[in-house]
Amino acid sequence: MYCRKNTNKPHSRARAARRIGGRAVMRCISFILVLLLLMPQTGWAEDLTLQKERELGEKALREVLKQVELATDPDCVSYLREVGAKLIKKLDDPRFDIKFYLAKKGEMNAFALPAGNIFVFRGIIEKMETEGELAGVMAHEMAHVHYRHIAERMRQSGPLSVAAMAGMLAGVLLGALAGAPELGQAVAIGAMAGAQGAAMAFSREDELEADYFGYKLMTSCGYNGEDMARTFLRLWKMQRTMYATPPPYLTTHPTSPKRMEAIQNMAYRDHLTAKPQDNHRFLRVRTRLTALYENEDAAGSRFRNELRQNPRDPYALYGMGLVSLRTGDYRMALKSMHRLAGIWTDDSSITRDMGICYLHLGQQQKAQELLNEALNSNPGDQQTLLALGQSLTQENHLDEAIFTLRRLLNKNPDLPQAHYDLGVALGKSGRTAEASLHLGLAFKGRKNLKMARYHLDQAARTLGDQPKLQNQAIKLLNEMDEEKKKREGKKKKPEESKP
Repeated sequence: MYCRKNTNKPHSRARAARRIGGRAVMRCISFILVLLLLMPQTGWAEDLTLQKERELGEKALREVLKQVELATDPDCVSYLREVGAKLIKKLDDPRFDIKFYLAKKGEMNAFALPAGNIFVFRGIIEKMETEGELAGVMAHEMAHVHYRHIAERMRQSGPLSVAAMAGMLAGVLLGALAGAPELGQAVAIGAMAGAQGAAMAFSREDELEADYFGYKLMTSCGYNGEDMARTFLRLWKMQRTMYATPPPYLTTHPTSPKRMEAIQNMAYRDHLTAKPQDNHRFLRVRTRLTALYENEDAAGSRFRNELRQNPRDPYALYGMGLVSLRTGDYRMALKSMHRLAGIWTDDSSITRDMGICYLHLGQQQKAQELLNEALNSNPGDQQTLLALGQSLTQENHLDEAIFTLRRLLNKNPDLPQAHYDLGVALGKSGRTAEASLHLGLAFKGRKNLKMARYHLDQAARTLGDQPKLQNQAIKLLNEMDEEKKKREGKKKKPEESKP
């Protein structure tokens, strides 16, 4: 969106659209075909038990995670899951273990897989104005899970037909050709589940039920019901004004004036007093997502434009500081953070970010002073623990570094950077066998399978005196072997089917 290259000429735009659309279509087709393989060949005419739905959800999750790259910034992921935890706590009879995933792409999307794994894309957060609006979207997706709408779509669809497959592919193509190819990638499981002919979407009854349940859920947490009304009104306006054909997310979650009116009426009639909401953390995380995951030039251009319009905008200043930190201009980043420290006086994340700047500038004593101060204010902050572990490693305070990084991994065992830094600290302390295990985990998390296998092989061969860790390395290697066999099997199938 904020590109330096001039694409104003019609033929340039057309070529760019064809290139982007082509890539998106191929991604979408492969995504859907993988999901189709998860379905039993006999169709879904029979009822799905809760256990069967859980098993399907786990299979679908593994496949989706191969297609959708997740954001790993601890600040952003922790925030999303904390908002989710507020909502989950209010469920009277949770049928599934609900977990939220943050996708790093800037697509306007969110969807639920069977049995409660919910994906929220960066783009949908960036379109929201308040935490309440985000909570409304999350509660709506939780409602689809709670009422088992996905399983019901599957039950009603019967055996999957060629026409149904064609209908789904048509929906993807329409999403790509409508000027929003990126929205075609995640055709939510609603499209897969309701796949009888052109009936790809959740029914209007499903949507109204999810609206009502989601509204009650979010307002029970103290959010203002008008936030949900504003969110879905915005989606409806986007559908009517921004796209020639509705993108798949809006197709699988059909909007209508009646839906908008129903939500607005609920908010109008509801006399519950909403709790005052402090949106500072939401706005800070929203800014952080753009600064860390948008194209560097585009993000920098956006925040500079915002500062030109309002030089006192603290979130634009924060965004510029993060972009400077991301691009290695640590002195400029530190300058921005120092200015913010005088504005956000109670926000320990600024103290932490200043500590990270000093870490990269090689001033470890100052870095540790600030990081410890931030940790005292927020003992569970993962980004602070990570930076402190890195600083302690650089100063060769290895026992403290290992303790700090283990503390972080107890909170978030899936953080590749923490595994990498722990591997470095262990290696420097002479514990090379254990270091190999964590380096293997780090590279596996980064999808560098060649380096992961190298380090895990090392760990499996040298961890004989620590059988529990050795078995972990062997198990990971076996899982990688199984995945490799599956990939090779899929590549061979088209050739084997030739006459």
